[in-house]
Amino acid sequence: MDLRPRPDHPCDGRRTASGGATVDRPPCQRRSESGGVRESRRESGREDRALLRFAYDRGHGSPPGGCATLRPTRDAPLTLSPLNIGPVALATPVLLAPIAGHCDLAFRLLCRELGGVGMASTDLLNCHAVLRETPRTLDLARTLPADQPLCIQLYGNSSDPLPEAGAWAVDHGAAVVDINMGCPVDKVAKRNGGSLLLCDPPSTIRLAERVVAAVRRASAGRVPVTAKLRLGWDDRSIVAPQLAAALERSGIAAVTVHGRTTAQRFAGRANWEAIGDVVAAVHQIPVIGNGDVASAEDAVRLMRCSGCRGVMIGRGALRAPWIFREVAAVLRRERPPAEPTLAEKLRVIRRHLDLLVVHAGEQQAVRCLRQRISWYGKSMGAVKPLKEAIRLACTVDEMRITLDSAVAGAPERPPTGRAGGAIRSDRADRAVISPMCSIDAPRSGRLSVVERLTPEAWSPEGPAA
Repeated sequence: MDLRPRPDHPCDGRRTASGGATVDRPPCQRRSESGGVRESRRESGREDRALLRFAYDRGHGSPPGGCATLRPTRDAPLTLSPLNIGPVALATPVLLAPIAGHCDLAFRLLCRELGGVGMASTDLLNCHAVLRETPRTLDLARTLPADQPLCIQLYGNSSDPLPEAGAWAVDHGAAVVDINMGCPVDKVAKRNGGSLLLCDPPSTIRLAERVVAAVRRASAGRVPVTAKLRLGWDDRSIVAPQLAAALERSGIAAVTVHGRTTAQRFAGRANWEAIGDVVAAVHQIPVIGNGDVASAEDAVRLMRCSGCRGVMIGRGALRAPWIFREVAAVLRRERPPAEPTLAEKLRVIRRHLDLLVVHAGEQQAVRCLRQRISWYGKSMGAVKPLKEAIRLACTVDEMRITLDSAVAGAPERPPTGRAGGAIRSDRADRAVISPMCSIDAPRSGRLSVVERLTPEAWSPEGPAA
């Protein structure tokens, strides 16, 4: 079968005036004439929130006719069978994505401690660097018994020693070996790896067969091989459905699909409905959806739209590493836990710092948290003074004093509104942190870390007069 990128849609749908392609779907999955996804994803937001609050104690029901396999209604809540990737059984179908520059051992352990992670992945590793065992690569691949099951993701092309690197991963703690077929970053794609593999599907399939054979020999069949891909290079070369079906025949045990093309990079919105085309194309292997999952509600909507068997979370975990336990609770038909309070979020950052010190050393811990604090800040409201203090800190001790002082003045419970209900945490956090902005640094020099972040500055009443 010819798997080269074709001008027609791989699902043989009818063509639109803009040159894109559509296929007949239920109204909840149709695309607009401009090729964009309809607002149906948002239309069900209120229903999904009601589903999360009320529907998980109700009985099962069959999915509506014509919709994807997993499309619950209020009376038919989303339920899942356990997610198995080959012989590897995952505790939850919620996975930590391989995020370049972020998925070190400390962060993986932090996410696991917070709960809900079915499997975590390493940063993507160059197959040549793996076999040379460069210090940086060994550090990224380092693992512990508490860091299992672990997926080691590799990238390369048909002329690279990717099969040998797969065997190396088996010997270094991998429960799953993943082939990166979706990274749009230039330093990966320019070496004919990552998403450039989507441009030559026949060669990519042959490469996958070689990797599967090498890993099977090295592990006696206990370590499966998976693939992470995007929809295609651009909207005119959507190859994910056909490629996923061919990868299944080549021995790939699961595919993860990011709902964007390479040309999109991370712009626009992920096309969850197109992930459903991949689900329809494969026969038995699980498809894991990825892209724009920032909450438990997003995970529910992704699975409803596409019928995928699991959810992989990337950037959403950088701002809120507790997201996995929230999604896992929803998928277990449990009431999702309350969002962490400001004090709890600060303790998470403090724990991340401690893990970095243990597993990366003090210098790397300081550099890393300086970069990561902006991601944490996205879930904490107006925390510019905190972020500035962390960025200006020169030692781990200064960072610890900063965070401990912030925790001492932060509320342990979310503030309540006039009716006694909890108000949104970002508004609550802003109410607590905003008074810090009124602290003026003396003209003779900037305030020290301790002076900027005293418990009084973090109190709801603001700094003492």
